[in-house]
Amino acid sequence: MPAKKKIKLRNKASATKVKAAKVSAAADDFMTEPLAVGFEKNKLFLLFRKFSRTDCELYITSGKSDTKFDGTASKVSLTDSKKKKENIAICSDFRFSCCDKKLDKNLVLTYTRNTESGKVFVSAESKDGKKWTVKDVITKIKTAGIVAYDEKGKSPNIYFGDHILRIARKAKTKWEIVDPPRAPHWNFFDGVPFSIAGGLPVDDEFAVFYCAEHTVDILKDVWLHNEKIGEERLLKVGVAIFDKNEPTRLLWQTELPVIEVPIETHNRVRVLGVVPIQTKTEKSFRIYTASLDGQIGFINLPGDTISDHKNRKQILLKKWQNNPILSPTDLHWEKDGAFNPTALRLGDKVHLLYRAVGGDGYSSIGYASSSDGLNIDERLAKPVYSPKYWFEKGDGEKTERDESIFSSGGSWGGCEDPKVTQIGDKVYMTYVAHTGVWPMRTVLTSISVDDFLHKKWKWEKSQLMSPPGVGSKSVVLFPEKINGNYYIFHRMWPNIMLDIVPELEFGEGKRWLTGEKMILPRKSFWDSLKMSVGSTPIKTKDGWLIIYNAVDRLDGGKYKIGAMLLDLNDPSKVLARCRRPILTPSEFYENDGKPGIAYPGGAVNIDGMLHVYYGGGDKVCCVAQIEMEELLKSLKKDALPKPHINKVK
Repeated sequence: MPAKKKIKLRNKASATKVKAAKVSAAADDFMTEPLAVGFEKNKLFLLFRKFSRTDCELYITSGKSDTKFDGTASKVSLTDSKKKKENIAICSDFRFSCCDKKLDKNLVLTYTRNTESGKVFVSAESKDGKKWTVKDVITKIKTAGIVAYDEKGKSPNIYFGDHILRIARKAKTKWEIVDPPRAPHWNFFDGVPFSIAGGLPVDDEFAVFYCAEHTVDILKDVWLHNEKIGEERLLKVGVAIFDKNEPTRLLWQTELPVIEVPIETHNRVRVLGVVPIQTKTEKSFRIYTASLDGQIGFINLPGDTISDHKNRKQILLKKWQNNPILSPTDLHWEKDGAFNPTALRLGDKVHLLYRAVGGDGYSSIGYASSSDGLNIDERLAKPVYSPKYWFEKGDGEKTERDESIFSSGGSWGGCEDPKVTQIGDKVYMTYVAHTGVWPMRTVLTSISVDDFLHKKWKWEKSQLMSPPGVGSKSVVLFPEKINGNYYIFHRMWPNIMLDIVPELEFGEGKRWLTGEKMILPRKSFWDSLKMSVGSTPIKTKDGWLIIYNAVDRLDGGKYKIGAMLLDLNDPSKVLARCRRPILTPSEFYENDGKPGIAYPGGAVNIDGMLHVYYGGGDKVCCVAQIEMEELLKSLKKDALPKPHINKVK
């Protein structure tokens, strides 16, 4: 039996310098480095490397529980078929390959070895995890990989790769390389090399986990230019499913990450392995990681995550069959557009305020209402709000469109894209003020509920909300105070910004919207380029329901609609965001004006049915529906597992 030693791993964080966890020893100072985590018949074990200036050895220790290794380590012997000892110092990319419990197979350890001609792939086998013998050295493979067997425990296959997932299979005495259908999807890692994290039998299939670390710039618009204000590091994990009986047959792969985990800036991590975890209440996967300073952590992945990604259908808003509900008319002030409606349910009616573009190219705000939320009962012949202040009038004498003037959504100045929220006995309206030149600014006004219902358009004096020189859009007020304060969404490209203020007073000498907190685009999803809140938040038992619009950097010509859930007491905390958009501009009326535009401005709950009002093609007003419970249920399922790396003792 190999000698056993009591090893104590100390993990001290280091953000800028590579260090390994320091180990106490009486005779010599040495360091340890976690290498791989694996399992056999529900037993967890950790392989680590202990090295000093003169020596480098492998050790293995078992898991005392799911989150703690007991520290009793056994020295590992690793030799080739001629009993020659492996040089551990020049080896890396260690992975345990875990076989199906039903198969009576030896443990398999794979790694890469540095040679004068480059890396080579090595696989070794063991009966007890302590004495390992090299079985194969494959010069054609130069990356981390795992070994998997077919259903009968024969015909070993190696899954490997760093840009494309590839497979090596043994033909008699030689290994041949085959390429399955492309995995991951070409845009999954955006050219960043990935690493095989591990593989597990899942039902009658075999799941290969792969991961990569991404750095995402946090951007803010400054005079139409992106300015980097920070960065976020993410560990991104995907899965490919293969047929157990035909290991080269790809059955399915994730188009989106099964998890993205924030990592502290400058503190990179490595994946040590993926193991199944079975408790009395649930079955899950656990991804073990190690930071560069040797600290071990794990990420829990619910057991149904893969099947949910694979089998759940995308939910969609159902577009009203009689769309559009409002279109331009012959009236001069809405001749060229009637779109981007906001909505307020008040007095058993849905009241719509919409952006109207006249023949002169300037915007004002029109009014219509509906008793059932679908069919328009009333539409006023005159605007309810028109440009009157210097910050929204622009050049009033200009009647012909001039390409030298900055255009926004088909108009050349005025009052654009209204949003309404009722708070107490007032109806607050925000809008975008446009003078025909950059930057556009956001504005707040209000009217009493009584005057609004009686159509006495006595608006309070407008207040500029955004500071000079800052482009701002899409201001949305929460319908109630939270912790004694008003919460306000707005957009400073490309992020959703959130301000918290004690009163709704804005302007020079008072306050400006600054963007205290941000909700960022997600690099790997449909809302990766830019986004903004579309409608007044709706309070539900599960959180604040937000309807928002976004643009995908891979599909930059389309504005799509999605939903998210925010914490009721702290709306800066995103509880869930839809994995895919719930509405995409595919109908003729969403492409007739400016192609590819579905721009939400209002949402109301009518007897459990959510009605989302949006502009189509920067020309018409539309509505789409979905049951509230269906949307909330799907959103909660779309919530990624808690993005946190837990520490292992």
